[in-house]
Amino acid sequence: MSGDVVVSNAVIIPITERGRILQPGYVTVKDGVITGVGQGSPPQVGNACSIDAGGRVLMPGLVNAHTHLYQVLLRAVWEDLPLFPWLKRIYGVAEVLRPSHLYAGSLLGCLEAIKGGVTTVCEHNFLNPHADCASESVRAIRESRLRAVFARTIMDAGEVVPHCVREKPDQAFRLIERLLAEQRNISEDDAENRISFMTGPNTPPINTTPELLKEIRDFANRNSIGISAHVAESSSVVEFVRQQHGRTGVVEYLQEFGIPGADAVFAHCVHLSEGEIQILNSTGTSVSHNPVSNMMLGDGIAPVVEMLRAGVNVALGTDGAASNHSQDLFETMKVASLLQKVHHRDPGVIDPYTVLRMATFGGAQALGLGEVCGTVEVGKKADLILVDLESAHSQPINDLFSQMVHCAKSGDVSTVMVNGRVLMEDRNALFLDEPQVIRSAQEAGRELMRRIESRPSG
Repeated sequence: MSGDVVVSNAVIIPITERGRILQPGYVTVKDGVITGVGQGSPPQVGNACSIDAGGRVLMPGLVNAHTHLYQVLLRAVWEDLPLFPWLKRIYGVAEVLRPSHLYAGSLLGCLEAIKGGVTTVCEHNFLNPHADCASESVRAIRESRLRAVFARTIMDAGEVVPHCVREKPDQAFRLIERLLAEQRNISEDDAENRISFMTGPNTPPINTTPELLKEIRDFANRNSIGISAHVAESSSVVEFVRQQHGRTGVVEYLQEFGIPGADAVFAHCVHLSEGEIQILNSTGTSVSHNPVSNMMLGDGIAPVVEMLRAGVNVALGTDGAASNHSQDLFETMKVASLLQKVHHRDPGVIDPYTVLRMATFGGAQALGLGEVCGTVEVGKKADLILVDLESAHSQPINDLFSQMVHCAKSGDVSTVMVNGRVLMEDRNALFLDEPQVIRSAQEAGRELMRRIESRPSG
């Protein structure tokens, strides 16, 4: 368990109230929990680790509400492809994917997340050709000491889905129950308990049957876990729903099976009707907006402003590096802001504070962690970052919120703390051997590409 920590001389953006800044501010931490937040000098705390922020910005750690960590091994492999041809190649990787690839890739993805100020990730896991694939991904996340939600999803159909990753519900549920049991056993010896779980239908309905959708909601309810799914990412998926199921949209279709809910996070949601946005609001379903991935695959522009106006909780995600090339949530914030402005042809249609909140508390709320992290306030876990804005690209400071979204870079993050434990200090990862993590991922990536290239064609 983490000890006492005092952070002083910070510019605090607590994300508890629009426009609120504490300068100079302090935060006190005991056993991983924030015990004090205030302006001025901190109280004296005996035997505490003291961190002088030196005027840097202290804010909640960023929450990446949707990614596929191992896909860092597939950066820039398949370019200029729309969703379905791209999916065919991504799913095809399952035929040669091994647990060792998932471990090495996920660990590099976690390292990149930490270096970029992300303290919580939602790992949407959907390729499991071997029983240990998910376990190896979870092992990597656990070793990184990040907070995480691991969404172990299921596919039981689909033209582009290899047979090696199609699963019968009972088979998949047994493996998920094994993950839950493993976590319970570990949590007995680890009071931090940083990893929680979800399940989901991956990309309904193109790779899930109606029978699976029924069973997934029942399984999630029985085990008190949430649901993560790719929803309405491309117009082709919406057209599939119309032709095969006679529904106007994916959200409308999923409502038949009770998939939307306060415990659900739908990634993408690019192609929605007004009625479907109302369904998201009325059911309390959250959305992970992944603008860089949507742009790279040519999917379209999600109706983020419309969802926010309707009261839908919107988070931000990078998606996997195979359709983004990075895990950079600072880049995602800037793109999310500018994309809505150009789409609506209105520079004031979304403001920087809203975007910053999406990347922090919005993500925490989407993942069922709203009471745990996402803001800087007493009682929350100390998942915090320090951001240095002294670089030429950020000075002079005129509007802190705008410059955090539009000027700050992931490389400006100097310190990262999860559960009160410092994971990165002065850009140095403290619990991961950065050169070794990179070397191992390089080797795993080369070996994976050799296996992909040696597969029989067709």
